[in-house]
Amino acid sequence: MRRHRRILFLLFPGCLVAAMPYAWGQAGLADANLAPPASLEEATSQALKVGVTLCHIPPGNPANAQTIFVGQAAVAAHLAHGDYLGECHPARAGGPSPVPKTGQTTCWDINGYVVDCAGTGQDGEYQKGVSVDPRFTDNGDGTVKDNMTGLIWLKDVNCLRYDVWFNALTLSRTLASGSCGLTDGSVAGDWRLPNRKELESLLDLGTSYPALPLGHPFPGFQNDIYWSSTTFAPDPSSAWGVHLGFGFASDVFKYSYGFVWPIRGGQ
Repeated sequence: MRRHRRILFLLFPGCLVAAMPYAWGQAGLADANLAPPASLEEATSQALKVGVTLCHIPPGNPANAQTIFVGQAAVAAHLAHGDYLGECHPARAGGPSPVPKTGQTTCWDINGYVVDCAGTGQDGEYQKGVSVDPRFTDNGDGTVKDNMTGLIWLKDVNCLRYDVWFNALTLSRTLASGSCGLTDGSVAGDWRLPNRKELESLLDLGTSYPALPLGHPFPGFQNDIYWSSTTFAPDPSSAWGVHLGFGFASDVFKYSYGFVWPIRGGQ
């Protein structure tokens, strides 16, 4: 028995080191200064540098999502097929859906002066919630993927401009590849106007003008009201709009004008 255990122990590091050139060939080195490994320890260290953790969602079987580790060169393809960065959210296993961070890291007193967050109990002290980095991926086809939610947003936020609510719904539903800079192969019916929660998922409440995460890839963004597809229940002649400059939601008469920003995908 001792002999068998020794053979297995010796085989494991040998197999790992032998597999490293294949991993480099598939994923490429993240750091051009990395040299071929001289030992098992160095090989393991370099493997960690070129790998990325993401949640793989099998097509047609989202309930079987699994956290995997892939080379950097494979990340873009995984994201394009609906996977997302980081470990799988508990919701994939039937647990509660995670709440994203607000983005707020500062604390203020009652007069609006910045104070030390320690012991205040404010959002900026706890900074609870989940986040991903990078938050967005530019797909290079006129679309941007939000790696937090998996939603696909139209990159040209100004293409459909400003319109009343019912027209905003129609403009979103009829959007297709070949317009607004899209080369994604989408057809009419793939796109839609986002609901209120989906619009609010973009908000970074630690900033304003716009209240979007720093480094967002949406040029020409308007600090104004963007329509959601959600009707305002207390008064159905209004719908929810989200002011993505200030970072708040408000009811807006449906015959008023708001910006139109379609999305596709979603759960």
